[in-house]
Order: sequence, then C-alpha cells, then structure tokens
Amino acid sequence: MVSCLLRIFFGVILLFFSTMQVMAFDLPRIKVTMLMEHEGFLMWYAKKQGFDKKVGVNIDLTILDTNGIDMMDRHRKDPSSWNVTCVTSIPLIVGTNQMPLEIVGIANDESNTTGIYVKPDSDILKEKGWNEDYPDVYGSPETIKGKTFAIKTLTSGAYMLVKYLEIFDMDFSDVNIVDLAGKDSILALEKGEVDGIAIWSPDTYLAEQKGLKLVSTADDVDAEIPMMFLVDKEYTEDHEDVIAKMLAAYMMAVETQIENPRSLTKDYQKFLRKYSNLEFSKEFCEYDILRHSVLPMESQLKLFEKKAHGKSSIQRLESTIASSLMLILYDSNTSDFTMTSKQVKNPRFVTDKYLKQARRILSNIKK
Repeated sequence: MVSCLLRIFFGVILLFFSTMQVMAFDLPRIKVTMLMEHEGFLMWYAKKQGFDKKVGVNIDLTILDTNGIDMMDRHRKDPSSWNVTCVTSIPLIVGTNQMPLEIVGIANDESNTTGIYVKPDSDILKEKGWNEDYPDVYGSPETIKGKTFAIKTLTSGAYMLVKYLEIFDMDFSDVNIVDLAGKDSILALEKGEVDGIAIWSPDTYLAEQKGLKLVSTADDVDAEIPMMFLVDKEYTEDHEDVIAKMLAAYMMAVETQIENPRSLTKDYQKFLRKYSNLEFSKEFCEYDILRHSVLPMESQLKLFEKKAHGKSSIQRLESTIASSLMLILYDSNTSDFTMTSKQVKNPRFVTDKYLKQARRILSNIKK
C-alpha cells in the first residue's frame, strides 16, 4: 500500500515538472545579452526568480564580461546575436548611428560606480577641489597635463575622462590615451605603464583591492551614465508584447531592489562569482547595489514623456552626450566602427510604448 502511494506521489511530481517545462518551452523567447554588471545581475535575478515566466515570456539570457562597444560590434556583425541589450550612452550613440536600434527603457544609473583611479603616490592626489564647483575632485592642470590614461575607447570611461578634463579647461590633446579595457588597464596602472585609468563596477572593486585610489566618480563631474535598453528595430515589428513582458520582468527585479536592496547581496555575490570566477566580498556587493540607482516605472515614463514637438528628457540627455562623443571621436577607427565627429547623429528611435505596456502587465499581476 505504501509503495503504491509513493509511486502515485512521485508520478504526480514528475507530471508537474514536465508540465512546467512544456509551459516554459511554449512561452515566446527573447534573446537578451547583458554585461556582467549590476543591470546584468538584475536581469539574471529576474530570470532566477521566475519573473519572466510569471509575465509570460522566456528570457534567453547571456551574460558577457565585455563592454558596450563590443556589444554593438557583435550585433553589427551578426544581427541574430541578440534581440535586446543594455549599454551606456556612448556605445548606444555609436550603435544607433550604425544600425536601426530603439531605446525602450532605463536599466540603472552608473554615475556613482564609474571612476578614475590612480596609484597612491600619484601627484594628481596632491590637490583636491582645484575647481571650486567640484570640491570632491582631485587634480589640477599642472598635475594632469602630459599624463597617460588608459580607457576603453567609445565607452562610459572615455566619456567620463572627457568630463573630468573639462573641469580643468583641458581635453584629450593635453593627455596621452591608451586603449585598454578594465582589468587590462588596472594591470597597466600597477606596472606603471599608465598614470590613470577610467573604469566601472565591478572592476572598481578589483582596483580598490589592489590599493588604487579614486580621483573622481562620474557623478562628481556631472557625467550622467544611464544604462539603456536597446532593441533591434526589425525585432520590434512583430514582438511588441514580448519586449514589454521582458521589461516587466526586469522591473519586478527593480522593485525588489527599491524595497529591500540588501536582500539581493548574496545573489549578487553568486552572480559575480559565476561569471567572473572571482570572489567579491559581501561588503562590496551590498555597497555596489546601494550605489546603483534604479528608477521605478513612473519615474521612467516621465523621462520618456514627450510633449508636442519637443524632446523628452532622454532625448535631451542623448543629444548632450552626442556632443561629448564628437570630442572623443575626432577621426577614430575603433572595433571596426569607422566614424567621424561629422557623422554623429542623435538616436532617432526612442519610445515609451513598451514601458506603458509593461506597466499594464504589472498592474494586472498585482490585482
């Protein structure tokens, strides 16, 4: 009798999980590729918690330890590499000048987690608040001029360095630039091959672990660094509801951070360990979560709101950053993107319609 009941019990369990698998398989699939950063974590967390299934979509998630310009390059070479990605404004502007891509939402703000670092004995640290409008920023024209900075060209690091130099009435012609990404730039700074680096989280943790010192955050020099969701324009034509559901799932993770950010700490540690093969302390993970600003749905919709023939706040921000991109580009040729400052255009496809659909989806779930 007991044996018979056990067989029935396990049979029901097996049937349940089989049904769940079939349901997941039947859901519309969307290919999302994210960076190994905080916003990538929130999408990973949404997937882990089953938020995507809850709203009726199957997020096929890929996490890459790379940078935004590489994301754009991958899609240019192979449009099927992703349907949705998330990058900062400089790669976004480069990408939208090369391909039909649509801005559909904001993932987070990286302004507090992007910074310029130097070695502890750098003379850049000798003076703080040279420009009284920026009292927390280290450096002076005398200590900066002629220095060599490692940045990944056409990324938020490059944008931040432009904004940093501006407060000293300087530009790229006053310094030397080496094209290096995060971990490679940290190594170059340790070896004394460069004088400073511009990097973002989680590489900032590695820099601080090695005793490197923060000169300025992007926020300190008024460099706004929002991470934007980009969708392939061709994909949007037949998948509006799928995109909206993906955003709804992500916003559920955002709501978790807003309500109880510290509850995400252990999962953030797991995420970073899985994709970096490195250990990040609980203290850093908690600190990094708290330093990343996320916007609730209504705040996002206000930023995307467009009145009459005017521009939305998002469009105005991208126009400002496009102007800074001209200072970065000159006649550069990076990652097979051939582009000059005369070719820079503001992103043309910016919409809030998917966010509005996502709001309705979340509203129905909460009823």
